[in-house]
Amino acid sequence: MTDWQRIVAEHGAVVFAAAWRVLGNAADAEDVAQDVFLEAFRQFRASAVRNWPGLLRQLATCRALDRLRRRKRHDSLSEQIPSSDADPADEAAGRELGDRLRQAIALLAPQEAEVFCLRFFEEMPNPQIAEALRLERGAVAVALHKARRRLEEILLPQREGLTDVR
Repeated sequence: MTDWQRIVAEHGAVVFAAAWRVLGNAADAEDVAQDVFLEAFRQFRASAVRNWPGLLRQLATCRALDRLRRRKRHDSLSEQIPSSDADPADEAAGRELGDRLRQAIALLAPQEAEVFCLRFFEEMPNPQIAEALRLERGAVAVALHKARRRLEEILLPQREGLTDVR
């Protein structure tokens, strides 16, 4: 029998952090964390799971990507107020870059988005991603390459017609 209270206590912060890194919004990340534990409870309550942190991070990333694709633009007021320590212009630029990256990730194919988020947001190595997503290691590398290439196409400005003036 699985001790769900222990699993939630031990891995709740990891699940929330995984969702927050994809979404950049605490309220959405909390909702995703709840969804992840409910889904895990429904699907794995009687099953033996070898790697709870990997499974839960993978579920959190997938659910966060789903929410990112559905989400309409709505930031809470508290996330729009700059902290007193940082330069407001730097904070605004950071938020804008984060929003652009999230919007670009939402345009990726689902598998490419999952692989990218697990690799760069969760810092999971490719073999662990392959295990979590039930993919061949080569498929992880290909999906990662495609995701990076597609993100470059989306995020980098068009350079056609520009000349190097020095």
